[in-house]
Amino acid sequence: MRVLCASDSPTWRLLLERSVAALGHDPVTAEDGLEAWQLIESDAEIDVCITDRMMPQMSGDELCAKIRSELAGRYIYVVLLTAQDSSEEVIDGMQGGADDYLIKPLDQVALSTRLIAAERVTELHRTISEQQAEIGRLYGKLKDAFRRFVPESVADQIITRSDDGVKLGGVARTATVMFTDLRGFTQFSEHQKPEQVIDVVNKYLGEMSEAILAQEGTIVAYMGDGIMAVFGAPLEQEDHADRALRAARAMLDVHLPRFSEWMKQQGLGEGFQMGIGLNSGGVISGNVGSERRLEYTALGDTTNTAARLEGMTKGTPHQLYCSQSTKEMLLRPPDDLVFVDKVDVRGREQPLGVWSFDDA
Repeated sequence: MRVLCASDSPTWRLLLERSVAALGHDPVTAEDGLEAWQLIESDAEIDVCITDRMMPQMSGDELCAKIRSELAGRYIYVVLLTAQDSSEEVIDGMQGGADDYLIKPLDQVALSTRLIAAERVTELHRTISEQQAEIGRLYGKLKDAFRRFVPESVADQIITRSDDGVKLGGVARTATVMFTDLRGFTQFSEHQKPEQVIDVVNKYLGEMSEAILAQEGTIVAYMGDGIMAVFGAPLEQEDHADRALRAARAMLDVHLPRFSEWMKQQGLGEGFQMGIGLNSGGVISGNVGSERRLEYTALGDTTNTAARLEGMTKGTPHQLYCSQSTKEMLLRPPDDLVFVDKVDVRGREQPLGVWSFDDA
């Protein structure tokens, strides 16, 4: 071990230096607490600090306090050297953060036992630090693996729960549900090689996912070339409707044109149009399936209506149908969101007002 010996007395520095070296360790010396701190900052190999309590510029107690408060992620075993053999003196030093103490005059056996203890403690701290780093690395890999199958917020819940894991069941949330679909993709795929179809789907889903995740939406499912997403569940968001509408705008104004440009560059045509359905209201947000395999979802009439609105954009000049309930839940309605019509939606008794962007 590298052992720092701090004392304003040249005699004690020399005595400590020789005694530490005689026990097979690597000593370094400092004339006061300030020099000792500078050495600690510059030398990451220092494991132990034996320091006089009374020194100019920075006392041993002040040095100990600085070590404990400012060395995040690094542990130095501190031994206070004192001439006062009183229980109050020892307790005061230990409460200040010291690990042990030595009474003057120096006893070689006492020094040896302190350094043996220091070696064990510093090795234990080193092992714990390495284990924490490994846990952090494994946590990252586990989270990345889960995110391929469940939304990120659900992945966090699965990993961090301290009980038996994520349970089946759900909670009530007020949220905005989004469904999207490509127009004409089925006919396109019939005339392409399978690997080309997959490349196109992945490119499209990647673009649309960026728009959803940028607004902190949860991607619930990929359904071929379609997507189901929810805003405001499983994590509550007061502005869920605004987030969903911003994601829809980004899809239509940024990501779909970029996808279409990529299609042209690949020699695959002019790209596609798409349909987006948004609806807001109560959903049951939770995990469904079995104990062996679960999926996150958002269930209820709100979800069913969003899916039907997306389908109803087919054959219309609009790529977005935003329901009246979503319009009413917007905290900042955009000026270009215009009323389209009242439409009959399967499963609903009353016609539903729908809105869209004036250029969508």
